Formats: sequence, C-alpha cells, structure tokens
Amino acid sequence: MTRRRRRALRLVSAALGFAIIGLVAGDGEAAPLRVCADPDNAPFTSADSREQGMYLELAELIADRMGTRVEPFFFRTDVGRRALRPTLVAGRCDMFIGLPHATDRGPGATIALTRPFLEVGYAVVAPPTFILRSLDDLDGMSVGVLFASTPQTLLSVRDRVRLTTFRSTEAALDALAERQIDAAFLWGPDAGYRAARRGLLGKFRITSVTGLNLRWRAAIGVRAADRSLRDHLDRVLAELEPAIPQLAAKYHFPLDAPVDLAPAGKRNPFRGDASAVAAGRTLFNTHCSHCHSPNAANPEPRTDLRRLSTRYGAHEDQVFYITVTQGRPTKGMPPWGPALDEDTIWKIKTFLESVQRSDAN
Repeated sequence: MTRRRRRALRLVSAALGFAIIGLVAGDGEAAPLRVCADPDNAPFTSADSREQGMYLELAELIADRMGTRVEPFFFRTDVGRRALRPTLVAGRCDMFIGLPHATDRGPGATIALTRPFLEVGYAVVAPPTFILRSLDDLDGMSVGVLFASTPQTLLSVRDRVRLTTFRSTEAALDALAERQIDAAFLWGPDAGYRAARRGLLGKFRITSVTGLNLRWRAAIGVRAADRSLRDHLDRVLAELEPAIPQLAAKYHFPLDAPVDLAPAGKRNPFRGDASAVAAGRTLFNTHCSHCHSPNAANPEPRTDLRRLSTRYGAHEDQVFYITVTQGRPTKGMPPWGPALDEDTIWKIKTFLESVQRSDAN
C-alpha cells in the first residue's frame, strides 16, 4: 500500500469517527472519545498521566485513528461496585475497555461488544526451573493465592496443595522472592507488571494458564444503541492488531501460549436415559433451583441453563462439569465438587439436556 493511499484511509477513518461521535458545537473540533476507566487499576488504567495503563494507551491509539482525543471518565470499580450501569449505560462515557467477550447476549442487552482484541487470564509464577504441565504439578507445593480469587477456589479442593492467602499481588510476589512459598497463582497481567516494577522478572517464570474459567478474551463495550460506534471500533481494532501485543508487552502482560489446566474428555454418561432425566430434575430442584429457578425455568437470560447448548455447543459437557465442580467465585457461585458426586452432577446435566431451547427468549 502506498503512503498516499495509507494517508487517504486514515482521513476516511477520521471522518467516520467525526460522524460517529459527533462534533463539538461551534468550533468544528471532534468531540472527545469518553473512556470509562478506573483511576487506580494499573496495568490496565490509571489516572497517572506518566503511566496511563495498557487500556488507556490503546484508547489513545483508537482516538488517533478516529481523529479525536481521549477524555477518561474515572470511576472506581473496587470493593464490589457495579461499574457499567453508572458509567457506560448512564451515558457518562462512550466505551468501556476490557470487558469479557461473550457471544451470548440476548435481547434486551444494554451493552454491545466489539471483536476481542487480547486474551487475558491467570498465571502461575514460580522459579525458572519449574515447568507447569497440569494442576498436578502443584501438588506438594506451597502456593500463594489472593483472597477470594478463582485460583483460591480452584486449589481449595486439592488436599495436596498447601495454600497461603494474600491480600495483594505485591505481597504474594515478595513472599515468593523470599522463598516463603514455592509458587504463586495470580492474575497474569498484574503479576507481570508488578514483578517488573520490583525487578523480579528475571527471577521467575510466569506461565499463563487456560481452562477452568481462568482465561478469557477482552473486548470493548459500548451502549447497545451505539452500533455504529461498535462497528467502527471493530475496524480500528483490526487495523491496530499488530500494535496491541506490543502495547501489552510494554506493561509486561504475559504473552506466552497458555497451559490448558482443564480435565480432558468429560462426557455425560447418562445422556438419553429417561430415568436419569427424572432423577436429575429432583436433584436440580434440590441443589440448584434457588439460583436457577425451579425446573430450570429461569426468566433471566444471563443465568438461564436452558441455553447451555446455544452458548457452548460441542464444549457444553466440559464447561458444565468445570463450572459445577470449580464454581465461578467472581459470579457468586461456589464450587460444588466437594458436595456432589459424579453421578449427581451428570444426572442434573441429563435433566438440563431435556429442557434445552434454541431460541433466545
């Protein structure tokens, strides 16, 4: 592509950006791109202009392509506060970077998501000689985890792992550096960023992991009504695809190929068994109906288990088993693995298979 053609495409992109986000009245200047951001969530976003964080720097690249500038709207997302409704949905900003990408967004959704731009997830931090191939490799080790994190829930049912709980990534990394623990199971971007700030990157191997709800693809959320903005962001993200890993590397996000920790080959042994359907209905109503409604007739699409096949397709059995046994602590679901035996889990799944629906209503 010639330099002239590249310049022409940039001008077209900027013009589209003007049309999508509007003009500031009176002076012809494009309205700023208002970005929802936590002021103290490095390495993702920060109010510190010297180190804005990966997501705000990405926003700067996007705004440049759209011919405008970034205007952060800072809102703290810690202590369990809901971040989307009082910011993006309320119209106080135009986009929220870093939302988990999900293909299942039913009617009535208030947020539309762009294409995913980066995978993020947890990682195991350990001495360079340690090689992680499966969860079994952590048996017999003292492992640091953060309080109420997914790794804490995941490892709490493994008797051979000695857990040490910390309140911060820094505390866990310091304990690892001082050999008080053998490894740490931490949020990968945070571990890489804070290890680098402490001069510890050369002392540890950071191994990304996937499976067991430990990793997902990040996207940008906009209001559902702003489809034109979402579509334009998709085009800009495609143009920026080569630059995004470089930006992530600047903040020391782990970019290695993740190790899959999910147990292999889980399949429902009771599929099609009518007696298992009846037993599964009773078991479901005993153990699951308080969150997912009696007989799984849940009117809330987000937690409607009658849509498992639509959401997960060929991975349905695997996702179901992992979710039930390991829980989803960030969503308020505890692990049921210690309480339910395998037959009970699969009979509940067999009942759910009998009520699956393909519609989104």
